[in-house]
Amino acid sequence: MKSFLVFFILIGLDAATATGAPQEALFRPSATDAAITQFNDRHFAVVDPAVTSRAKLVLFLPGTGATPFLYREFPRNAASHGFHALGLMYPNDSAINALCAQNAPLDPDAAGNARLEVIDGIDRVGFLTVDSTNSIQNRLLKALQYLHSSSPSQGWNQYYSGNNVLWDKLVICGHSQGAGMAAMLAKTRVANRCILFTGMDWWEDGNRPYNWMLTAPQTPVDRWYLFAHERDQFLDFTQMQNAAAALDVTRYGAYLRVESYATASYRARHFLSTNLEPAPTQPTSYHGCPVVDAATPLQNDGITPVFKPVWDYLLLNDTAPITIETNSGGISILFSPGILEQSEDLVLWTSQSAASPLTLPPNMLPLRRFYRLVTP
Repeated sequence: MKSFLVFFILIGLDAATATGAPQEALFRPSATDAAITQFNDRHFAVVDPAVTSRAKLVLFLPGTGATPFLYREFPRNAASHGFHALGLMYPNDSAINALCAQNAPLDPDAAGNARLEVIDGIDRVGFLTVDSTNSIQNRLLKALQYLHSSSPSQGWNQYYSGNNVLWDKLVICGHSQGAGMAAMLAKTRVANRCILFTGMDWWEDGNRPYNWMLTAPQTPVDRWYLFAHERDQFLDFTQMQNAAAALDVTRYGAYLRVESYATASYRARHFLSTNLEPAPTQPTSYHGCPVVDAATPLQNDGITPVFKPVWDYLLLNDTAPITIETNSGGISILFSPGILEQSEDLVLWTSQSAASPLTLPPNMLPLRRFYRLVTP
């Protein structure tokens, strides 16, 4: 058994960037595989050779009916931190939730099966047709192979081996429908990180998240992050909170509104929100505000996205095994999966049965107490 003894937590954020000339590419999926003839809008790739490489790939999946061209700022920001970044075009013409509500309203597994079919092309649902050629897996592999062939010095080949994507080197991200795809990928594969912008699968007939959201993830929960708008016009924010609980990211605390917090550490939260107005050119696009280029508000320079500190945090934050917060209601102990133990003398340790976060009101606070997390 391995134990982590925590007395204080120091959260650091690597915000360093370097100047240089980022190298970008827009190319059609059909250029990477002649058998791909549908959903042929261009992929978007970017890497900055002037920045020390992190040897990690940020994969971004757009929302329903959208293309990677509409989401270039987030990948560019990732490249400025040394990531390779790739916005991937995939079959996304119809919203998964809408398809399931229309065709399989009583099936709590419909959304999960539909997403898996889009990912690997194996037939699972009758209301969706995606073959292996058009699947996310094939499109991603072929895009990486194409990028390596076109620009062999850029290092795109480090993210696949033969015909296999090396998922553990990927930061899987997505917006709306793409967030659901990213989440399913992180549920079924060990990824480096998963970042979800304004997305979930809500089973209307059961008034709860679809079954797949409640399953244990292959990518550990400490690597999952969510960012959403509280006035999203398509997704109910209360339901999004329930979805965040289903994904277990609320073990690190309830959502935190980013503009209400002075520093970019965001109290180590994994569920962030905003209530800011979108960019003036798309004044009602609350759904797109967190990450869509045209809807994301800009800082006073008219160039830098307001959410750049948030995006940096989502990409770079490392979560401590245990975080202890104090507030007017007492203290809260937020901890990663494992067995939380407490002691008053550092000799006798007692297991705590409560789930994270464990909240102790003022009248229950001892003179002193220590906590540690025991993991297999």
